[in-house]
Amino acid sequence: MATAVMEAEGCLADLKRGRRAALEIKEVTERMLSPEYKGRVLVELLQNAHDAHPARDGVGRVEIVLDEDEGEHGVLYVANGGRPLGYKNFEALCSIGLSSKRPDEGIGHKGIGFKSVLQLTAAPELYSVVGASAKTFDGFCFRFARDEDFDWLAHQVAPDHPEAPGQLRANLSSLKVPVPVDDVPAAVVPFRRRGLVTVVRLPLRNAEARQEAVRQLRELADDGVPFELFLNRLGKVSVTHRVGGRGRPSVYTRKIDLLFASRGLKIQKITLRRRTRLIMVTAAVDRERAHEAIATGVESGPLTDDWHALGESAVVSVAVPAGEPLERGRLYTFLPMGAQPTCPVRGFLNAPFHTDVSRRTMAESTHWNDLLLDTAAEACARAAVLVDEGRVTMPAGALVDLMCWDHDQMRRLELAFKTQGREFAEVPFMPVLHPAGARTSYRHGYLWHGPDRARVFTPQAVAASGVREVIDTGLHPLRADRLVALGAARALGLLPHASVLAGWAESVVSHLSEKEFDAGR
Repeated sequence: MATAVMEAEGCLADLKRGRRAALEIKEVTERMLSPEYKGRVLVELLQNAHDAHPARDGVGRVEIVLDEDEGEHGVLYVANGGRPLGYKNFEALCSIGLSSKRPDEGIGHKGIGFKSVLQLTAAPELYSVVGASAKTFDGFCFRFARDEDFDWLAHQVAPDHPEAPGQLRANLSSLKVPVPVDDVPAAVVPFRRRGLVTVVRLPLRNAEARQEAVRQLRELADDGVPFELFLNRLGKVSVTHRVGGRGRPSVYTRKIDLLFASRGLKIQKITLRRRTRLIMVTAAVDRERAHEAIATGVESGPLTDDWHALGESAVVSVAVPAGEPLERGRLYTFLPMGAQPTCPVRGFLNAPFHTDVSRRTMAESTHWNDLLLDTAAEACARAAVLVDEGRVTMPAGALVDLMCWDHDQMRRLELAFKTQGREFAEVPFMPVLHPAGARTSYRHGYLWHGPDRARVFTPQAVAASGVREVIDTGLHPLRADRLVALGAARALGLLPHASVLAGWAESVVSHLSEKEFDAGR
């Protein structure tokens, strides 16, 4: 409590002098409670839990429990099995802007993410261990101040001023006043038995906070936007919603199979919940271009000096489904951003974008964000060339998704191919009916379904006659429509001309004549 006493003394002294310095923490806290940041509490806590694990580990564990039966309005828990809470972490939680995280290590690298918990609770609690061998929570175990704690604090620093408690409550954030907890709640103890080292406990402040916690939990479980996709330090996340004494955990895992790795490019197959399979392409951002873009951003204002650390290690990942396609994509900064801005591919694109404080939206016009999108395009182009060269194998639909960028972003992909000495229109990436496993390009391919009710002159018959340019009609309709729309936008039509159809008809007739004569056919 000594630090809190000093904060309180400084706050009261600043109030007497009429200065606003002591109000900074209060103003930032209010910003965390603003509509812009609303709905991100669980995302923030999950990110912090992820970041507590060693980088490149891939086997970390997180447990999330919403117990509506506990307390007056329910309690939300987020526990992790990473590094125990240390003094620097403790300091960062109690201060704005003291986090040791780099921008690429988590959402809350400014040290303000945890403050969003005040949307759901009046007094968050944390329990940690001293070391991995501890049998109980014996490390930093504390809660942040409740209203009544300000009475005690005011008595310590200004016993002769009855107005002091109210002034402290109004102007000193509760997150600047940590209070030691000697007795660990019974509901927290089992987390340690299961091997978790740090637990965040949020007694929900009211019924509205409980409803919001339920909403965020359901949003996290949305199969269309897998939260675990880019959390590469984790191997398992367990989510439990307990009501009326009932609630079974939903377990989310990540299984990774490496398909290719060389020269700053990695291609993996990722298996997630419900055996959802995706192909992920990850590329390192060019260091020279990264340093230049960051320097420009720092000079012009959007970026701060701590972004310079990203120049050596920033990476971009694009993940597309190996099975059924997505109707729309989603941008991530480790965890999903908001529905806007639009992702340029029908997949999931993760990068350390410069965003607003809520991590919902980004400014695409910044040099840094432009570079990240360009790197994503280069990653897709390199992957397509590797498939063409036979060095990587991936599902046909996934390759189509990597190549079908939105029209207004397509120029990035075209330039990415030019840097490799290729033309987008010449790259074979669309699956054909014949021969099996082959591909064609916009320059040579045709998407044709044959005349209505045709039984002889069909795409399959044309392919069987030896024609190699007919795109596989088994391609999912969403992907086929995107191919047609993209081709039309780039003046690269896929419909065959009459002369081409005539040639195919001759090929089919010639092929049929080689078989036993059938007058009906």
